[in-house]
Amino acid sequence: MLGFYNVIKPTGMNSSTVVSIVKRASQQKAGHLGTLDPMASGVLPIAVGKATRFFDYFLKKEKEYIALAKFGVLTDTLDSDGKILATDNKDITIGDIQSVLHEFKEYDQVPPMYSRKSVDGVRAYEAARKNIDIKLASKKVQISGLKAEKSFKNNVFKLKINCVAGTYVRSLVRDIAEKLGTIAIAPLIIRTRSGPFNIDNSCTIEEIKNGTAKLIKINEVLNLKEVRLDYNQAKTLIDGKTLNIDLVNGQYLAFYNGSEFSVIEVLENLAKNKIYLYSEENL
Repeated sequence: MLGFYNVIKPTGMNSSTVVSIVKRASQQKAGHLGTLDPMASGVLPIAVGKATRFFDYFLKKEKEYIALAKFGVLTDTLDSDGKILATDNKDITIGDIQSVLHEFKEYDQVPPMYSRKSVDGVRAYEAARKNIDIKLASKKVQISGLKAEKSFKNNVFKLKINCVAGTYVRSLVRDIAEKLGTIAIAPLIIRTRSGPFNIDNSCTIEEIKNGTAKLIKINEVLNLKEVRLDYNQAKTLIDGKTLNIDLVNGQYLAFYNGSEFSVIEVLENLAKNKIYLYSEENL
């Protein structure tokens, strides 16, 4: 098996648990392409087999979230699952929120204490559980889209967020509240898109378990140019040699004998292997 499952992670489940389910169901190695908070739900792309070698291709892809922001309460986890640290009776309007959103197009964001960030080899969430005081460094994040779309009762608002990988929605909600002189948590976060993977072509945990989930092929999401290799060309690359080939510069998904063979990089009609996908014994 070689490809990706676009899994909808349920609320309350760790991303690593979803990976374990895929491993058991597929009997292949697997890895996610960007973790989701346990209390968040939504799109969690899982690479299967040698598709795990494409992790770097998705590092800087944009992600989209729908989140609820509840103003007037603060918890240690910045979601509804944590211990309440403070409350505030300040009423917020959707106009108040919209008035400060322009300040978050690019800013230095401090991750939540309950996160997988490490300080001196210690995970932040592990330190928080043991009441160990650590200081998390801020990181510049970029947010290309941020809207307050709807207001609800009890100081709750719906936000839509488009951002780069590494942005914490819980921290963003906390920081918006701080700009408004109050406090807030994110009781609901749904990731609706992660790079080329969106909620419309996703599958459930049950579909993974019963074998009905669609395995998305590599080029359905990468859209690389394709090239077919003959035996001698494939053997040249397997032997670690450079292949003479009449192609314009760029990266290609190379096929041999009907199967994905490798990603090759071509420069001045010379190709070299970049990501190897084929089993040599099948050549």
